[in-house]
Amino acid sequence: MRDNLVRAKLKRGEAVFGMMITEFDNPALAKILADAGFDYFFLDLEHGVFSLQTAAHIIQMARLANIPPIVRVPDGMYHLIAPALDAGAQGILVPRVETREVAERSVAAMRYPPLGVRGIFGGKANNDFVPVQLLEYTAHANENILSIIQIESKIAVERADELLATPGLDAVLVGPWDLALSLGVDPSDALVNTMTQRVLDAAKRRNVACGIHIGDPAQIKMWQQRGMTLLSCWTDLEMLRTGAQNLVKELRR
Repeated sequence: MRDNLVRAKLKRGEAVFGMMITEFDNPALAKILADAGFDYFFLDLEHGVFSLQTAAHIIQMARLANIPPIVRVPDGMYHLIAPALDAGAQGILVPRVETREVAERSVAAMRYPPLGVRGIFGGKANNDFVPVQLLEYTAHANENILSIIQIESKIAVERADELLATPGLDAVLVGPWDLALSLGVDPSDALVNTMTQRVLDAAKRRNVACGIHIGDPAQIKMWQQRGMTLLSCWTDLEMLRTGAQNLVKELRR
């Protein structure tokens, strides 16, 4: 059984750094990110172009490379969460959460009874294809699956204390672009930072890890200094675009 080092670090208050795979479906990406020193990555099934089978190939490579794969599902529904976990995901990120009901339903889908409602099919990629002992495996899984909700709207920020009091929730991730859209402002507007800080303050009160996904390393470091620990910067597409642009500039200089 595989321990979730990212969940353990977050529980200790340590910062973890990752990025998001949203465009390219080669399993080698997981190995490359592991070798680069990332703590984890998000595999985006909300805006990404992946089938579950394609995602499973990337997830399995990640497990072999010892970098925890966290899947962003399209919605907090059982039929979307459970297959990702059975494919080997070590964490689930649920986007656009605005109600306590959705938060509770999502977390329950990530946990086996008595803590949740997840059904078991042991010995798949969720345990590296090794047969499981029922109660030993389910207890271990309940202690190691990282449960994250994403706050991305004005109404979700206003309900942050209620949402983050959800039993079994490990972390919250702020989505600044969708938050800006819901506020009717540009992502660079000071109001976005103000609302993000409200989420961070609520997370501290509720003893839940807080983080952000954003494309600016300087902003990542700023939020780390303020107390965020679940930190995600750039996507695979941004890395390729930025690397290509910088290379061409250097070649033509």
